[in-house]
Amino acid sequence: MAKEDLLLTIDSDVEVENDSDSSVEDVKKEISDINPNFEFSIGDEVDEIKDWDVENDEIAKDVNLDEIIERKRGHLPEKEEENSEEEADEDEEHDEMEQGGSDEEEEDPDADEFYESAPTNETSTTFQELQLSRPILKSIQSLSFTSPTPIQSSTIPIALLGKDIVAGAQTGSGKTAAYLIPLIERLIFKNATSTKAIILTPTRELAIQVYDVGKKLGQFVKNLSFGLAVGGLNLRQQEQQLKSRPDIVIATPGRLIDHIRNSPSFSVEDVQVLVIDEADRMLEEGFQEELTEILSLIPKQKRQTLLFSATMNTKVQDLVQLSLNKPVRVMIDPPKTVASRLEQQFVRIRKRENLKPALLFQLLRKLDGRIVVFVSRKEMAHKLRVILGLLGLKVAELHGALTQEQRLANMKLFMNDVNVLVCTDLAARGLDIRIEYVVNFDMPKTYEIYLHRVGRTARAGRKGTSITFVGESNQDRAIVKAAINNGRSVARKVDWNDVEAINKRIEEKESVIDEVLQEEKEAKEILRAEMQLNKASNLIKYEKDIHSRPKRTWFKSDVMGQLTKHGKKVNSKKRKANEEKKDNEKRSYKKTKADRSKKSGKRK
Repeated sequence: MAKEDLLLTIDSDVEVENDSDSSVEDVKKEISDINPNFEFSIGDEVDEIKDWDVENDEIAKDVNLDEIIERKRGHLPEKEEENSEEEADEDEEHDEMEQGGSDEEEEDPDADEFYESAPTNETSTTFQELQLSRPILKSIQSLSFTSPTPIQSSTIPIALLGKDIVAGAQTGSGKTAAYLIPLIERLIFKNATSTKAIILTPTRELAIQVYDVGKKLGQFVKNLSFGLAVGGLNLRQQEQQLKSRPDIVIATPGRLIDHIRNSPSFSVEDVQVLVIDEADRMLEEGFQEELTEILSLIPKQKRQTLLFSATMNTKVQDLVQLSLNKPVRVMIDPPKTVASRLEQQFVRIRKRENLKPALLFQLLRKLDGRIVVFVSRKEMAHKLRVILGLLGLKVAELHGALTQEQRLANMKLFMNDVNVLVCTDLAARGLDIRIEYVVNFDMPKTYEIYLHRVGRTARAGRKGTSITFVGESNQDRAIVKAAINNGRSVARKVDWNDVEAINKRIEEKESVIDEVLQEEKEAKEILRAEMQLNKASNLIKYEKDIHSRPKRTWFKSDVMGQLTKHGKKVNSKKRKANEEKKDNEKRSYKKTKADRSKKSGKRK
């Protein structure tokens, strides 16, 4: 396929809006020893998260979708041929595409005055050159770290000097260890039992991963304790953990504010270091007010702030200027580029949108390795799990419609039992899992989101492949053009006759797919009814204890009260429209000629 045939006429001026999948219910679950076997490495042999276990005590019942799928498959006529394993592997021929230079990010020329110049020390090639203490070096050695990555060798010496840092680098470049190592080094000689550092992350999964990496890096440091404060996990258990005043607390913004306001034994008065990880993602997800609140609660005069982000945009720059004190800016690698060892493959869909599930199944049969499939909607992620399951391929799913327990269970399933994870952009940032392939079933909204998706593979110097289904919209073409200009790209050939045959099999199963979804829905309703009965029983049994508890407060209660109507919550779109309307009302309109003449007439 020629480059011109793939690109056609590409319009780079495409307006898009970010659509995040963030509807997650808090569930009461316990977590005792999270991911005990996690290994974090930057070498060729990378040990990864082995277990995403949750405590089994009092776990709520859940619908076994795989059991429903298997039962329905057992009732299907066996007339279809399973034609995946006996086919000879086709040699994929790729047309190499032109590789262009990377786009440069526009910056304010006056912004450099705000930043402090970085020290001119040469980049360290070993961790011993960073003057780290023996317990840290021992942990690094046990984790098989070979040598510091560029972001680590650049930021660790600056962080150890106590300076604020704004750091930007590609995903998979080792940012987590870049802030954890100097943070733990600083706490080796702590002089009191109180929380000294807080690490903020945008998602619960990333918080759990940072928690695991921190425990591994601090395993030889005496009396170093970690705390986890994220939504969706047992609130009371977190309160008990924070009551012991852990040295480092890893948290999501909302749950951290909840604990600051409602957990009497938890205080941030002695916090000396604040780390904001994936700052751009936090701002995209609407954490602006939460971040502002947290920054106001932690004393700025004695606070060192480390801000890490994969991309730097206007909102991040505003946050930097408001919250950091003459920070040192560290930017590694050109912005908006993919990893050097990533091969980007594109499949042009044309007018075959209905064939995408069949095309995905065909690809998954041929690919060997761990695969993440990105879709734009959680409903599609769930439906694909059913379709692929009925075709004989077991997959895991990850999106915001799942409870926290389900998300952790599915991550554990992906790590141990299945090779395919179908997910929304919830999983596009921060998670360091060894993945060989990324498949973009739906094109992302922006090139930045595309970068974060494909950044799940080709990490830490390893090879990786991304496969993207490209539609005919100007938005899709703009993203493809940016990708081709910033990395090695090829067009993947597809046997559409085979895809058509698979699609016929899927169409024959349409009624069965509906039956599976309907049976799952009915099973969930039964479970929900049982939970309501248990809840009512507990309310009666423990009524006095429940009513004696102090009411939990939330800093946005007044704001949310204004955004409700007749006792019902206004959805996010209406809320955004209301905010825009208020902003427009505040703006002054441009005076017309009639207005000016009228005003001058009054003066006369």
